[in-house]
Amino acid sequence: MTSTGYSNHPKCIADKWRDGKTALNTPIREGVVAINVDLIDGEWVIKSPLELGQEIYIEGIGDFSVEDTGSFTESNFKFDYWNVDLFFEDYEEAKEWGIKKVKVYINE
Repeated sequence: MTSTGYSNHPKCIADKWRDGKTALNTPIREGVVAINVDLIDGEWVIKSPLELGQEIYIEGIGDFSVEDTGSFTESNFKFDYWNVDLFFEDYEEAKEWGIKKVKVYINE
């Protein structure tokens, strides 16, 4: 999958969603990843092979919990389906992460 970074910063999350909570209403923190959603006919639809609530392992990085969602528009990028977005406390660290290919395993 491709991976990107995000933080609780206005350049990453719109003000109306920056409440410090994930899509699962848990506190946003390192160790959380977001998967992509699209607004289709007025409803949010997950656009990922991963599911909310799953525990995953990213090779060479560690264990993460899929607890958040985010949407990318074509004006941002076109990574919809095969992207995982890693949360960083620091915006500069998230930005520095950039775009990396990672191997993702679902913990069972």
